[in-house]
Amino acid sequence: MALQIIAWMSSGLFFSLFPITEIRGEHLTRAPDKLDVSQLNGMASPADALNVLDEHIRGDWELDSARLITMGGSTFWRVEGVADNRTFTRLIQPDGQGVVPMLSAAEAERKALDWMQESVKAAEVEWLESSPPGSEFRGRNLPVWKVSFEHPEGINLYLDPWTGELLARRTDRWRIFDFFWMLHIMDFDTRDDFNHLLLQIASALGLIIALSGVVYWTMTTKLFRRRNVPRKARA
Repeated sequence: MALQIIAWMSSGLFFSLFPITEIRGEHLTRAPDKLDVSQLNGMASPADALNVLDEHIRGDWELDSARLITMGGSTFWRVEGVADNRTFTRLIQPDGQGVVPMLSAAEAERKALDWMQESVKAAEVEWLESSPPGSEFRGRNLPVWKVSFEHPEGINLYLDPWTGELLARRTDRWRIFDFFWMLHIMDFDTRDDFNHLLLQIASALGLIIALSGVVYWTMTTKLFRRRNVPRKARA
């Protein structure tokens, strides 16, 4: 139990030392492009965009959202939906003539380099179709492009293969954070579950130990001990 209390205190200290934006590596990448309203003239209508998706998917699908975004100097319809019980995201060409094709490895590398704030060199481009429990990219839709960089902070970027959007950043500080998070919630497999019995028992024992320390302190400290006041001698 002592080791777990030390893990809770040390992880809490690490969490408090760094802003979460730095842990996530947000300072290393640029912000998404703002919508360029000057390009709205000549854009395909929402109905045209949905018709393009009908031809692209060739099956039943449900619309979740559709909005305009600007990426790389062009404005697209960004459509999210569900088909075959899987969510998807697609970009529709500005003129409504088709869906923007999936990124190749070379295109994913160029997109990733464009997301970075500073000039860096890509070390590896990897196509991920699965991620084991506890991996640094988890709980997201797959497949994705993973681009690793030669960078002091060991940053990896994960990109949507259809839109080129930045889905996640992973840095060395994030990996340390994730390790401490695993210790903090005592989930040594998936590193995400904090509603399990082991954590509940350990938390209850930790609370009992802390409360017993408070009780012992109040019983032993002079501040709370009764003082024996001598009775006045009778005349």
